[in-house]
Amino acid sequence: MAQIQTLTFTQTLTHTGGFRAEARVRDLPPYGLDEPKDLGGEDSAPCPMDYLLTAVGGCLLSSLAMCLQKKRVEAPVSMDLEGEVARNDEGLLRVSRIRVRIRVDAREEDRRKVEGCYQIFKKYCIVSASVAQGIPLETELVFGG
Repeated sequence: MAQIQTLTFTQTLTHTGGFRAEARVRDLPPYGLDEPKDLGGEDSAPCPMDYLLTAVGGCLLSSLAMCLQKKRVEAPVSMDLEGEVARNDEGLLRVSRIRVRIRVDAREEDRRKVEGCYQIFKKYCIVSASVAQGIPLETELVFGG
């Protein structure tokens, strides 16, 4: 298989009223977006910030899972993500930080392999590596379920 040089991802967003929208990606079922009530929405669907956290976490999880698979480590992995929004110097709300807590319920004999994966996996995650160029991204590895 040839090494990929460029990938293009597309989707269509359609405004459905208020702050709501419907997104369509490939041939997958459409999914909704809305803002929380605090930001003027109806809180009827995940908001763009939720999807940003999902994108970062999903990419990190895939990259870590790939490394663990290569190291032949079978262990449940879960992540808790927290995105912080704060006002910038112009008084506008911006994502100021993303924190990711990664829990791996690995056997004692696999923990060194997991730690090795933890040291390198972030650089293989397209989304988090791109986001981290503009938003501080902190990760923490925790063992146990």
